[in-house]
Parts: sequence; structure tokens; C-alpha cells
Amino acid sequence: MFSLQQLVRKRWSGLPQQWKEAIVEYGLALAAQQRAERIVELVDAFRHEDLFTELCNPGHTNWDPMKSPESLLLEVESGIIIREGQEQIAASMRDPPEGRHAVMQMNMGEGKSSVIVPVAAVALANGKQLSRVIVAKPQSKQMVQMLISKLGGLLDRRVYHMPFSRSLKLDNAAASTPEHILSFRLMALECFISGRDDIGGGLMLAQDFFNWNSRDIVDESDENFSVHFELIYTMGMQRSIELSPERWLLLQQVMDIGRLLAPAIAAELPLSLEYHPSVSGSFARLRILRPDARAVLSQRLAERICEKGLEGFQISRQPVEIRRAVCVYITKTNLSPAEVDLVERSLSWTETTKSPLLLIRGMIAGGILGFALGQKRWRVNYGLASRSPPTQVAVPYRAKDQPSPRSEISHPDVVITLTSLCYYYSGLSDEDLFTTMGHLIESDQSDTEYQVWVRDAHALPAAFTQLQGINLKDRPQCIAEVFPAFRFAKSVVDYFLSHLVFPKEMKEFPDKLSTSGWEIAKQRRLPVTGFSGINDSRCLLRIDIDHLDLPEQRQTNARVLEHVLQPQNGVVLLEPASQDTSDAQHLLNTVLSLRPHIQVILDVGAQILELDNLGVAKTWLSMHDATKEAAVFVNDSDELCVIDRNDRVDLLRTSSFLNRLDSCLIFLDQARTRGIDLRLPMHYRAAVSLGAGLTKDQLVQACMRMRKLGRGQSVVFCVPQEIQVKILEFVSKTQVIEIDVADVIIWSISETWKGARRSMPLWTVQGKRFLHQESLWAEISDRGRMALSRHQAEKFLEDEAQSLDNRHRPRQTQSQVSSLAKTTNSGLQRILERCRQFGDLGFNCSSLQEEQERELSPEIEQERQVQRALPAQPAPHALHQDVRIFAMTGMISPDSKAYTPAFEALQDCSAAKDFSPSQLTADRKLFVTTDFIKTINSSGESYVSDAFQRPVQWLLTSRTKDSDMVGYVIIISPYEANQLYNEMRSTTASTLHIYKPRCNSGYQSLDRLDFHTVSAKGTPPVVPRALGVQFGLLAGQLYLSSYEDYQAICSFLGLCADALTEEMSAQGWTVAANGFILSDDQGRAGGGSGVEDSPVNFPKIFMTKIRRNGESIAKTHIGSLLKGKLFTLLDIEE
Repeated sequence: MFSLQQLVRKRWSGLPQQWKEAIVEYGLALAAQQRAERIVELVDAFRHEDLFTELCNPGHTNWDPMKSPESLLLEVESGIIIREGQEQIAASMRDPPEGRHAVMQMNMGEGKSSVIVPVAAVALANGKQLSRVIVAKPQSKQMVQMLISKLGGLLDRRVYHMPFSRSLKLDNAAASTPEHILSFRLMALECFISGRDDIGGGLMLAQDFFNWNSRDIVDESDENFSVHFELIYTMGMQRSIELSPERWLLLQQVMDIGRLLAPAIAAELPLSLEYHPSVSGSFARLRILRPDARAVLSQRLAERICEKGLEGFQISRQPVEIRRAVCVYITKTNLSPAEVDLVERSLSWTETTKSPLLLIRGMIAGGILGFALGQKRWRVNYGLASRSPPTQVAVPYRAKDQPSPRSEISHPDVVITLTSLCYYYSGLSDEDLFTTMGHLIESDQSDTEYQVWVRDAHALPAAFTQLQGINLKDRPQCIAEVFPAFRFAKSVVDYFLSHLVFPKEMKEFPDKLSTSGWEIAKQRRLPVTGFSGINDSRCLLRIDIDHLDLPEQRQTNARVLEHVLQPQNGVVLLEPASQDTSDAQHLLNTVLSLRPHIQVILDVGAQILELDNLGVAKTWLSMHDATKEAAVFVNDSDELCVIDRNDRVDLLRTSSFLNRLDSCLIFLDQARTRGIDLRLPMHYRAAVSLGAGLTKDQLVQACMRMRKLGRGQSVVFCVPQEIQVKILEFVSKTQVIEIDVADVIIWSISETWKGARRSMPLWTVQGKRFLHQESLWAEISDRGRMALSRHQAEKFLEDEAQSLDNRHRPRQTQSQVSSLAKTTNSGLQRILERCRQFGDLGFNCSSLQEEQERELSPEIEQERQVQRALPAQPAPHALHQDVRIFAMTGMISPDSKAYTPAFEALQDCSAAKDFSPSQLTADRKLFVTTDFIKTINSSGESYVSDAFQRPVQWLLTSRTKDSDMVGYVIIISPYEANQLYNEMRSTTASTLHIYKPRCNSGYQSLDRLDFHTVSAKGTPPVVPRALGVQFGLLAGQLYLSSYEDYQAICSFLGLCADALTEEMSAQGWTVAANGFILSDDQGRAGGGSGVEDSPVNFPKIFMTKIRRNGESIAKTHIGSLLKGKLFTLLDIEE
């Protein structure tokens, strides 16, 4: 032991030459003895392949132990022999050509992480520099353990693992050496911006140390330099996203229309749209497979929207030519200036319609809907996650059922869409339904909303069709009888999301600090070197990183493909599964029917979604014959496990099956078809599933789980119908039976190129950002040291929140490539050269692809003492003589102070801020008394009557001469009604009525004023509908009783009750987006109603804020009318 310790660097230099030679000879003798023992063991075990490999590697052929004594010590202590290829890579990593950043390739399973990393790290950690090993998070623990075991013994190297994130609370003593490089850099900037200069200064000193002294080794460089990773520090106060809650309500309506259109499109284009119908009222599983289905869905969706409008975007009143222009505007990605002006210079382009229109354009023309339904697969590319910090929205997945630990999707509309799809497909849990049902019961208009739920419910028992029949305290009954009907109902899921998830989760911050994989390999004094098993992503490396094609490694790709293309490998074509068979069951049935027999399933294409890994292993073992005793799988903790026929589950490493894999079936899911090594029998054959977007790297990595592929082991590719169509299109074949292994490889290469091309816009954006930040760092650099101030740190801030206008509005601007062509910056010029290799790139989609690892700033809780205003003093009641005269005679006194036109009485409420209610009193038939109006003793000009509005309960009416038709209506207070009640029994000139506005669709309307009347006249009077809708509007009535009422209220408010036809347009009619008549055929604003300005916002605010105390009226007749909806007779009857 003492002799071997002399091989360590700090002791080696002090030894005489003779001692050095003797100790090296001793080390070589030990290495030879260990090799001999391994050879004997392999001979005894009949492992001929491994024996051949060991005999072909005598060791020390291309490196001198005298010059690298620590490599010899590593061999002896680890019981290995460094192979020639490993030393070639390690030498290039220790000393890259010209000292430049470099990445190189080595075949999978050749000891990159277990041998090359320790060899390079121990040589570079020479006391003059810090050796840093950078690995992806999933491999970080294993890498630390491996480095400690190999370098922490006789080699005497300290190995530190110091995770760093924003959650780490720093003081002056805590700034230290982090592993999380990107978070460390952003933390320094944040400290200066927030005024913590002392901590920021310490972090900058540490950063300068790293820049000058660290020598970085990047394992799996393709993953660590991925463009899909961006670290974000959010800055500023959190706020709701623009257009909330309408933003998600509109998107849910778009999805609703898509749900209705999908069956017909799937029937027309069965190979282009995957459609899996579910229970009635639910959202069917959809996936766009080909561009033609996306085009048809987008066009029909736009046509339906432009024909009927949406709640929050009512366009049906607009002229036909405007609707056609809008249809083009929301479906066409690149618009001409004329096409833009037809919409943005029309009357339909207003402050209230602009944002919803841009959102719809983003969904359709911007490709959000196509991206979500076409490029993303549920539970494969996105899904829900239980993680910290907790979130209820969709997050990116690294593989099937493998959510990213902290990453988020950056585009808010993509988040809303994918989150909706997650809950549509998975359904609501029992706890979600208890919470949702409880929220509904406590809300306004709960009965109305519940009836919407009932329409979507599947097989709901009749006893629960009314909300009053639900008892949430009876939990067993709810879980067993009620919730199964609502679990997948789209309207219930939408309610849950729009009230309980999105309001909390969909927040944004004004600013951000950001960095990406470009930062890891920034220029510094010492080079950065890395390696990977593939070189497919070399085009996405930083512009100043060289990819070294070492002569000895150039055959790597060819060698792997040679193994895959061996004649014993084959292809099996999967037929579509029947309606009563799941995809998992169908694949297992196919696998069991294959000959030669299949012992391994590599589900790299993620075709099995219905079962987890244990479920697949258990099901497959039960279906297989008795020749196999157990099945191996990977559990949720990433541990290899085995289940036997008695359903007993053990860890493989402690099980007797570890050395009896020939009696086991093997199942590896998508996430585990990379990095798992099992010594499988020579005769084993694997079924490899294919799936959308499968790249050559992923396919080859999966196949190489069969370490003896081409030398006894073999694979068969299971090709689903979706992939069959794509392969035939790409290789120009006509019959699926002609598909062979070479076609599968060619198709995977094409998917690799497509993936790289999709990533190039994001790579370019990140590159430009990095070069800009480097210029900022250069401004503050003083002889390689950074002197940062708050003002300089704030220059690194970027806009985090983007408006709908910035995201989706069409602009006639030059492309990213064109703007790069005009720059003289050498870095940007090199980015441009690489972009041109891929032709015309779609930069508008880069934000859709972007995933961010966000570290949020925690909110600060504050306790506040609030002193409320003193209570108001109630006004004294009085019955004016003129009110009594009207009650007895039915005569109105025009100059009386006892009453005033009804809507003039609302001048002092907040709803009248931008509209004068006096415009609504043209016919002067409806009045309110002073006692009804005056509820408190008010003083000062700041008085706002919102909180002191009296409900409408009692009305006095008079009849017109010689008829039963009501001529005038006066709304009176309960005090006045009480004073007049007995006297009204003896008069025939007027009638006292009790009234309540209809605020629930399940109740009858009382606006006919025939419910309870007090008068000497036997029959109640007839209320003209023009007058009935007026006092209904003042009282807060939300539902219409007839189509006549709809026409009457439109006439009163100056709204157009019908869609604008070409004939009406020719006669001079113009209508605003909210339905207000700007000009009729006689040139009158308001169509003769007397209203000169659009009144729509006045009743909307009055109803919502004052009469309903802030509750939404969106789902009511009046709410829809005020949002611009056109009603038909059928709408009113429903």
C-alpha cells in the first residue's frame, strides 16, 4: 500500500528515478495479476465474448505509466485496464488541439463515464487548477459516488458535490464553490440588483476564480448543451397574465369547438388524425399526425368562430366581408399589409376585441393548437407532476412518465392548452371533485352552472340531476354514485381549471435574468472539453466549440449501424388496436406471437401508456409460458427490480435472479432505454417500439441495451401504423410490407434532422442573447476581474411578461436571418452561417419549444393594520305627496322632485364613469322615487352610490287611457309601499306590484307584473315589453323570457338584433364590434333609441359590480348579450 501511494502526484515528484521505475514495475505487475485473474474467471464462466475483449487489450500500449503514474494507480485500485480508445479520448480531453473548447464522440458502453472521466479529472486536478465535472441532474448522484470511489482513495483527491440554487439563503460567510454554474452566475446579478452588494461581491470573486482556474469536463455534452434548457430568475412582483380570466375561457371554448369538429375530420382523414372517443361529454383523445389534418382543423375552426363567435369575442353581428377578413387573419401565418389593414382598420378592431382576436390568431395561425395536438404527446412530452415547488399545470417530460424536476413551459397559452389536455385525458380525482363541487355550491348561479355539468355528465343517476340532490357530507355516496359521471365531463374540468387552477398558477413577472447552455462553455483561460456517445447534435453546439473527429473514433456511428443492420434483425408491422383492446395489451399480444421468441421489450417509442412498468412486467409474465420465472423492470425510484410469478417484488441486485437473467423477461420503458446495462444471454431477442419524433440517437441507444447485438443478440422493430405512413412517405415506397430495417434507420435519421431544424431558431435566439450578455460583461471587466454595480447588473434584465400584441400580432418586419445578415459581429456572422445550412427557419415558433428552469422569487408576507371609514348614517324615510297623487290618480307631474327618470338616478355610481345614463331616458316612462334613491346621508363630491343601491321590489303602474296597457312605472321603496298598501285597494287609476328580477334560469320571470297586484281593478295591466326590459335592466334581471324581450332590449340600448347583411351594409348600416349601431339606414347612432354613445359597458359594470357584488354574469342571457352575442329564437327557448 505504501509503495502504491508514492504514485500520487504530490509524492511522485520527490522520488529518485530508480524508485520511480521500481514502483511503476510493481504497479504494472499488480495490474497484470488482476488481468490474469479476470481471464481465468471469464474462462470458467464460458463468457467467450468478454474473454476475447480482455485478451485483445494488454494495456499500456499508447501511454507511458512513467509519465502518467496516477493512471496506473487508478487501474490498480479499480481493477481495470485502460483501453487504447479510452486513452485516446482522455488525452484529447486533457490537451485539446490549440487549447480550444472541444467535444468528441465515443461509442456507447465504452467506459466514458466510469473510466475516461476519472482518468481526465485526476490528471487535470494537478494543484494548479480546479477540475470540474459537469453532468446532467439524473446522473449527478451516480457520478459523485463513482468519483469518490475512484479518486477519494489512494489517489487522494477531494471530491465536492455542492448543489446551488436560488433557494439557498446566503450571508457573508456562505459564498462557496457551487456546482450549479448557471444559478451561481444569476445569483450574483440578483444580489447587486436587490442591493446586497456585499454578498454579490463575494459571489463575483468566486466567479472570477472559476473563470481563471476551473478546467471543465462535460459528460453527455449533447444533453448538457441542450437548447431546450434555460435557467430563469424571475424578478419583480408577481401578477396575473394579461386578459385573465378571459384568456383561458376563450381557449376552452376553442377546444370545445375542436371537440365537435374532430370526429368528422377523423372520418375523412383517418391516417392524419388520431381519434380515440371516450364517454359522452368528455374530450376525446386527439393527435394530429399529418399536416393536412392540421390545416383542415384550423380552417373549420376559424370558419365556425367567424360564423357564431365566442363568448368574449362576438363577431356574428359584423358584415360578411369583415368576417371573411377575420377568418383570413386568424388562419394565415404570413399576412400581407392589405390583409392586416382589412381587420385592424375596421370597426371590429377595438380595445375590447383586439386582445381576444390576437389570442385566437395565436391559437390557430400561430400554431399553438397544432403544436399541442401534433408535436406533444400526453405522458410522453408533457403531463402533470408531483414535485417541489408544487404546481398544478403541465410541465415538460423527459420521457414517458418522467417529468422534468424543475423545468416549465415558457409560453403561457401553451401551458393553458396542455394543462387542459392533461385534465381532459386523466380526469379529475375525487379530491378535485370535492373541491370543485364545494366551490360551485358556494358560488353565485350554482344551479345554472350545474345544469351545464349535467349535460356533459355520463350516466348520471336521475336523483342527482339537481344540485339540491348532492350532499357533500355523504362522501361514500359522492365517490360511488356522483363523481364517476363527472370525472371526465369537459364542463366540470373547465370549471375546475378556470376557478381553482389557472387563477393561482397563471402568473407572470415583469422581468427576468436568464442564461442557457451557451454559458457553460463560455470563453475563459482554460478550455472546456466534453464527450458523448453520438454526434447528431453537433450543429447545436456553441459556435466556438469544436467537434473533434478523432481518426480512431470515426467508425463509431458506422459500427453501431452495422450491428443494427444485421440480417437477423427484422421489422414487424403493428395493426391498429381494436376498440376494446388497449395499446399495451395489443403490443404484448404481438410480442408473444413473434418467432423467434422475444425476451426483451425496449419501449423507446413510448407505445405503452396505460400501464406503469410494474404493470407491464406483471401482465407480460402472466401471459408468457412457464419457461420464464420472473420479469425485470425499473421502479419509480430508478432501481432495477424483479417480480416473480408469486407477485413478489425484489431489488434485482439482492435477488437470486441477478445471476439467472436467462430465466427472466426484461422490460425497459422509454426513460430507461439509455444508461441501463444488463448482461443478457447471447440468444436474447428484443422488441423495439417506434414512436413519433424518435431520433437516431434514441433508437440506437435503445438497441445498444443489447450489448451483444450483431453477435448473437438481435432486435425486431415494432412499427405502429402512424410510423408506417411516415416511413413510406420518406423512402418513397408504396407497400407497408416492403418496409425493412434500413428504412427504419433512414426514417430515424430524418427525424433527427427535423428535430435539429426545429431547435435552430431557439439556438439562434439563445446565441444572440449570450453574445449580448458577453458584451455587457466585457464592459465591466477590469483585467479579467468583474467590477459590478447595481446599474450595470440591471442591464442584464429582460422582459419576462409579453403582451398578446407582442406575441401574436402580425408585423411586417425582417426575419431573424435577415437582421443577422446586416451585423458585423463575428459571433453573429457564424450563427448566421449555421442558420443558412437549414434554409428558411420558422423563428415565430421558438418560444413554443422553449423550456425554462425557473427559480421563482418567494413572496413576502406582510401584516397590515387597516382603519376602516366610519359607518354611513341612514337617510330618513318620507312619502312625498306627488307619489301619493300618482298612486291615487295615475297622473305624472313632470316638474316634481318626488321622482326622477330611473337611469338618471345612477349618475353617481361607478358604472356611470364613462357613460351618461341620462341617454337611456328618452321615452321617460320609467321613474324612481327620491326615497328609493336616497338610502344614506351623503356628503362631498367623492360619494359613490355602489354599496348603497336599493333592490327593486315594489312598483307603481298607471294605465294608458281606455286600455289595460301600462303607461308609466314608478319604482318605490319598501317604506312607501307599506304606506300606500291599504290605500291601493280602493283605487283603479294605478296598481301596486311586487317584483323580483329573474337571476336564475330555473325561475319564472315576474316582469309581467301579475304575481301579486294591489288595486281595485280586477285584472292586472299589460306591461309593454319595451318598458318591462327597462325596469328589468335596472333591477339586475339576467334572463330573457322571449325573443320579443331580446329585440326590445336591443332596441332600448341601441344594439343591432340581427347579423349585418350585405344589403344592410349597402343601405348605410354600420355596427360596432359590441353590437352598437353606429349608423342605421337613416344615419342615426343607436338606431333611433336616443343613445348616442355605446352603452354596453354601463350595464355590464352595473350588473356585475353593483347588482351582483362582483359575481360573473358571463353565462346568462344579459351577460352574453353585453359581450356581443347574437341570439336566435332557439337560444332563448333553451
